[in-house]
Amino acid sequence: MLRCMMAYRVLHVLKFLGVALLAGGTIASFVAHAPAERRLAVHGVASPGLLLTWVAGYLLALTLGVGLRELWTSGGLVLSFAAHLALLGSVNRKRSAAAVAGVSVPLFLTLLLMVFRPTWSQVLP
Repeated sequence: MLRCMMAYRVLHVLKFLGVALLAGGTIASFVAHAPAERRLAVHGVASPGLLLTWVAGYLLALTLGVGLRELWTSGGLVLSFAAHLALLGSVNRKRSAAAVAGVSVPLFLTLLLMVFRPTWSQVLP
Protein backbone atom coordinates (compact mmCIF):
# COMPACT_ATOMS: atom_id res chain seq x y z
CA MET A 1 0.00 0.00 0.00
CA LEU A 2 2.80 2.40 0.93
CA ARG A 3 4.65 1.58 -2.29
CA CYS A 4 1.53 2.32 -4.34
CA MET A 5 1.01 5.66 -2.60
CA MET A 6 4.67 6.59 -3.16
CA ALA A 7 4.37 5.71 -6.87
CA TYR A 8 1.20 7.80 -7.08
CA ARG A 9 2.93 10.81 -5.48
CA VAL A 10 6.00 10.50 -7.72
CA LEU A 11 3.79 10.27 -10.83
CA HIS A 12 1.81 13.28 -9.65
CA VAL A 13 5.00 15.32 -9.25
CA LEU A 14 6.23 14.19 -12.68
CA LYS A 15 2.94 15.20 -14.26
CA PHE A 16 3.08 18.59 -12.56
CA LEU A 17 6.67 19.02 -13.77
CA GLY A 18 5.54 18.16 -17.31
CA VAL A 19 2.74 20.73 -17.17
CA ALA A 20 5.18 23.34 -15.85
CA LEU A 21 7.62 22.61 -18.69
CA LEU A 22 4.82 22.75 -21.24
CA ALA A 23 3.52 26.07 -19.89
CA GLY A 24 7.00 27.54 -19.53
CA GLY A 25 8.04 26.51 -23.03
CA THR A 26 4.81 27.87 -24.44
CA ILE A 27 5.23 31.24 -22.73
CA ALA A 28 8.91 31.41 -23.67
CA SER A 29 8.09 30.73 -27.31
CA PHE A 30 5.84 33.78 -27.42
CA VAL A 31 8.18 36.17 -25.56
CA ALA A 32 11.43 35.12 -27.26
CA HIS A 33 12.63 37.41 -30.02
CA ALA A 34 15.04 35.26 -32.02
CA PRO A 35 13.62 32.39 -34.09
CA ALA A 36 16.27 30.03 -32.68
CA GLU A 37 15.14 30.86 -29.14
CA ARG A 38 11.53 30.24 -30.10
CA ARG A 39 12.38 26.86 -31.63
CA LEU A 40 14.38 25.90 -28.54
CA ALA A 41 11.47 26.88 -26.28
CA VAL A 42 9.01 24.79 -28.28
CA HIS A 43 11.11 21.79 -29.25
CA GLY A 44 13.45 21.73 -26.25
CA VAL A 45 11.08 22.61 -23.42
CA ALA A 46 7.38 22.49 -24.35
CA SER A 47 7.48 19.28 -26.41
CA PRO A 48 9.30 17.22 -23.74
CA GLY A 49 6.92 18.74 -21.18
CA LEU A 50 3.92 17.53 -23.15
CA LEU A 51 5.45 14.07 -23.49
CA LEU A 52 6.18 13.90 -19.75
CA THR A 53 2.64 15.06 -18.97
CA TRP A 54 1.14 12.40 -21.23
CA VAL A 55 3.31 9.55 -19.93
CA ALA A 56 2.81 10.47 -16.27
CA GLY A 57 -0.92 10.96 -16.87
CA TYR A 58 -1.21 7.57 -18.54
CA LEU A 59 0.63 5.88 -15.68
CA LEU A 60 -1.54 7.74 -13.16
CA ALA A 61 -4.65 6.53 -14.98
CA LEU A 62 -3.36 2.96 -14.80
CA THR A 63 -2.51 3.37 -11.12
CA LEU A 64 -5.95 4.77 -10.30
CA GLY A 65 -7.86 2.42 -12.61
CA VAL A 66 -9.29 5.33 -14.60
CA GLY A 67 -10.34 4.61 -18.17
CA LEU A 68 -8.74 6.61 -20.95
CA ARG A 69 -12.16 7.00 -22.58
CA GLU A 70 -13.43 9.23 -19.81
CA LEU A 71 -14.31 12.77 -20.89
CA TRP A 72 -11.53 14.42 -18.91
CA THR A 73 -8.77 12.06 -20.08
CA SER A 74 -9.68 11.86 -23.76
CA GLY A 75 -10.60 15.55 -23.85
CA GLY A 76 -7.31 16.46 -22.23
CA LEU A 77 -5.37 14.41 -24.78
CA VAL A 78 -7.18 15.93 -27.74
CA LEU A 79 -7.05 19.51 -26.47
CA SER A 80 -3.39 19.35 -25.44
CA PHE A 81 -2.50 17.87 -28.81
CA ALA A 82 -4.43 20.65 -30.58
CA ALA A 83 -2.66 23.28 -28.47
CA HIS A 84 0.71 21.74 -29.26
CA LEU A 85 -0.03 21.62 -32.98
CA ALA A 86 -0.96 25.30 -32.85
CA LEU A 87 2.26 26.00 -30.95
CA LEU A 88 4.34 24.11 -33.51
CA GLY A 89 2.62 26.04 -36.30
CA SER A 90 3.38 29.36 -34.64
CA VAL A 91 7.14 28.81 -34.23
CA ASN A 92 8.20 30.26 -37.57
CA ARG A 93 5.33 32.70 -37.99
CA LYS A 94 4.88 36.22 -36.76
CA ARG A 95 3.45 36.36 -33.26
CA SER A 96 -0.18 37.41 -33.15
CA ALA A 97 -3.09 37.49 -30.74
CA ALA A 98 -4.76 34.73 -32.76
CA ALA A 99 -1.71 32.48 -32.39
CA VAL A 100 -1.56 33.09 -28.64
CA ALA A 101 -5.29 32.36 -28.31
CA GLY A 102 -4.99 29.27 -30.52
CA VAL A 103 -2.48 27.83 -28.10
CA SER A 104 -3.70 29.25 -24.79
CA VAL A 105 -7.41 28.43 -25.02
CA PRO A 106 -6.99 24.67 -25.57
CA LEU A 107 -4.27 24.54 -22.89
CA PHE A 108 -6.54 26.31 -20.43
CA LEU A 109 -9.41 23.94 -21.26
CA THR A 110 -7.04 21.00 -20.76
CA LEU A 111 -6.12 22.34 -17.34
CA LEU A 112 -9.80 22.70 -16.44
CA LEU A 113 -10.43 19.09 -17.48
CA MET A 114 -7.50 17.87 -15.36
CA VAL A 115 -8.69 19.79 -12.30
CA PHE A 116 -12.46 19.17 -12.44
CA ARG A 117 -12.38 15.71 -14.09
CA PRO A 118 -15.84 15.69 -15.70
CA THR A 119 -17.16 12.31 -16.81
CA TRP A 120 -19.49 11.39 -19.64
CA SER A 121 -22.21 10.47 -17.15
CA GLN A 122 -22.17 14.05 -15.87
CA VAL A 123 -22.75 15.60 -19.31
CA LEU A 124 -24.89 12.99 -21.08
CA PRO A 125 -28.43 12.15 -19.93
